[in-house]
Amino acid sequence: MECWHCERPAHAVCRFCGRAVCREHVKPMPFILEVFRDKEGRNKAVVVDDTVHCGVCKPQDKPVALESLD
Repeated sequence: MECWHCERPAHAVCRFCGRAVCREHVKPMPFILEVFRDKEGRNKAVVVDDTVHCGVCKPQDKPVALESLD
């Protein structure tokens, strides 16, 4: 697999879109693994820092409604 940016051998894939990237083109970005409510009813998230991001895709910062699945 080749890097999306430079076409050299890739070392990882973007956690958000799946594009392959080499070490030089990885952009670290946090990723939410799980969202839950604690015993007090507050929303909490388990977050992993520095996951692989290609730098090309733009993950949305707000949830997207999927009305066709209702």
